[in-house]
Amino acid sequence: MDILMVNLIYIRAAIQQATGNVLPLDEIIDLLVDEGLITKAQAQDENLIFRGYEEFFETEEAATRVEQADQYVDKEYDHGEDE
Repeated sequence: MDILMVNLIYIRAAIQQATGNVLPLDEIIDLLVDEGLITKAQAQDENLIFRGYEEFFETEEAATRVEQADQYVDKEYDHGEDE
């Protein structure tokens, strides 16, 4: 049996791009079942439905923390350049 992963975030983005409407994830699941793209059993299986990264990360924001590296850099280091 093939393993299926349904990415609701991607599907919602595609619907939004095509129609301008942002649908709730539960409504998208219902539409997928209605269209026969997934079964009711698949719709209820938490492992098959990708709902976002909330369970893995504190936020969905793509951000990084920039730390100053001055404390790690030896400012007296000779880079081999003649002055």
